[in-house]
Amino acid sequence: MNHKIIFVDDEVNILKALKRDMTMADIDAEYFTSAEDALVYLSQHQIDIVVSDFCMPEMNGVTFLKEVQISYPDIYRVILSSCGVESSELNKALKSRTVEQCFAKPWDVNELLAYFERFKDHAQHSFI
Repeated sequence: MNHKIIFVDDEVNILKALKRDMTMADIDAEYFTSAEDALVYLSQHQIDIVVSDFCMPEMNGVTFLKEVQISYPDIYRVILSSCGVESSELNKALKSRTVEQCFAKPWDVNELLAYFERFKDHAQHSFI
């Protein structure tokens, strides 16, 4: 079972690097530069994991992932951020499970892929 992932980051170069990493790992993913565009896509497609930047101009990652949590509670929500987990908003989001995982930029591709693999294993066992 392949899981579908979307990445949201306002920096095009970050999305290009993520796309390179995910393509090399044969991960099925879509990429968006705005949370609004990602929300439109979510309304039309089944997605398993959303990975969002924290610091974005129009809607930050936590606000975006709150929207995802409300509308699509079964989607796993991940922050990828250079802001770090020191942010009180991000800490609250982690405690409330609005954000289920946080990875720092620059990311360790092996760590990110290991998380996706654990998700796949967890999801497969959930349906047994």
